[in-house]
Amino acid sequence: MSLGEIVWSAIAGFWVLWVLAARLHFSLLGPLQIFRWLLLSKLGRALCVVAWAGAGWHLFCQRP
Repeated sequence: MSLGEIVWSAIAGFWVLWVLAARLHFSLLGPLQIFRWLLLSKLGRALCVVAWAGAGWHLFCQRP
């Protein structure tokens, strides 16, 4: 397993745990409420920036 796979697996695992905790704590009803909550929270915005940076790195910084 490469370092990149470990990092992306950890990010995905923490995201799933975070969404589950949010569902249990705030009694969210569906995916739209989760999406809205993600966009309104600071952690959700930070995750969007990290995902955007990762996608940009994969698109523009990789050598063929």
